[in-house]
Amino acid sequence: ARVRCLPAGDGSAAGGVRLLVVPEVAADEEGRLHFEDLVPPDGMLATIAEHLDARRPVGTRLMVEPPFYQGVTVAARLVPRPDTAAAQLRAEATATLYRYLDPVRGGPEGTGWPFGRQVHSGEIFGVLQRLPGVEVVEEVRMFPADPLTGRRGEQVTRIELDRHALAFSHQHQVRVDERPPGA
Repeated sequence: ARVRCLPAGDGSAAGGVRLLVVPEVAADEEGRLHFEDLVPPDGMLATIAEHLDARRPVGTRLMVEPPFYQGVTVAARLVPRPDTAAAQLRAEATATLYRYLDPVRGGPEGTGWPFGRQVHSGEIFGVLQRLPGVEVVEEVRMFPADPLTGRRGEQVTRIELDRHALAFSHQHQVRVDERPPGA
């Protein structure tokens, strides 16, 4: 689905090329990607490396590998507009978070989360506030998460990503407060 070419390193590692490969993956019925699907098969990486190896300048080292995926968990609390069902808004908000923090089709342009682009809680706040049916976003909490272990770190307002990394949605939690009768 996507590739990114970077210098392999500095100092003694200089002179190499690092090609990051993101395979084409299909989302499940809820629109979510599964982490294990984002790791390209060894055969795919070997085929790409073999193809490029025959065309690389002599002396250039070539590494073909997957990017680093930084899990991002968002916990949000929303208040619906009077004409919006809480369950419907919760489902739409959750789906929106999974779509936005998607390494293949997410990000501000909808072309995949940009390599190395930070994730800001204020940006997530804005994405949720623009949803039809949202009266107000009461709270957005964001946590770095390890998609392999499921562990999440401490709450942060910004998640820095290295130039070889992509954001990946991991276990978002959306709560929609019911509006009191007559409110």
